[in-house]
Amino acid sequence: MRKILIVGDFSTESPSDVNSFLAQHFHTQLCTSSAKIVKSMLKLYAPDLVLMDIDDFEMHQEDIFEAIREYNEQLPVITFGRELKKQMFISYYYSGQCKHIPQPGREEIIKEICKAFSMNADAILNAVVETEKRHIIVVDDNPVLLRNMRNMLQDKYRVTLATSAAQCMKAMGQDRPDLIILDYEMPVVDGKQTLEMIRAEDDYKNVPVIFLTGIADKEHVDAVLDLKPAGYFVKPPMQTKIINAIENIFLKQAES
Repeated sequence: MRKILIVGDFSTESPSDVNSFLAQHFHTQLCTSSAKIVKSMLKLYAPDLVLMDIDDFEMHQEDIFEAIREYNEQLPVITFGRELKKQMFISYYYSGQCKHIPQPGREEIIKEICKAFSMNADAILNAVVETEKRHIIVVDDNPVLLRNMRNMLQDKYRVTLATSAAQCMKAMGQDRPDLIILDYEMPVVDGKQTLEMIRAEDDYKNVPVIFLTGIADKEHVDAVLDLKPAGYFVKPPMQTKIINAIENIFLKQAES
């Protein structure tokens, strides 16, 4: 896996945010914008590429460019930030060692890195989009319903299927869900007991749970609502309605 040294001012969020999505596909190392530290990290880490947020650079930080050039004039350097910042260090771009992306999004950064490495950017971009989707676990003992739920939701969310409470808890430990859709009438450990297990875990007690129930009479629905789920649907749920309910739950979370 290629190694990228990410240089920036960590009083801002930019380099850390960049690292969060690059670390899924490359070995990354964060480094503060000090020429002395950059010089040391180049020798210790031996990166294949340097990525720099120069938005907060001042003229004296040309020492960083000098340190990189002295280390290896062929080492690819990608900078990002305002165009006027590039102009402060324009001489370092003449040789072609440095490339600049003004005010980029993550797509532009990934494309430029992949270009430097002669890699296909599409696969990485698709993977980044996929990991950014909200994660939903659907729990039901009926495999047909599970498949239908996956088909309803997979274009918009990452979907994990579980056929029991035990599988649900295991899936939660492997990849924390943003929401759980839970069958109320499961055998052995039913939906109520599963919800109690979820809420007993500090890490998951605030994960919203939507119940699915196959019984629509008032007494049964009242029993479901007494558990204070984020929502409930009678099986089989309509795609548009359940997606609207999920999006409303996420919207309320964002506003709180």
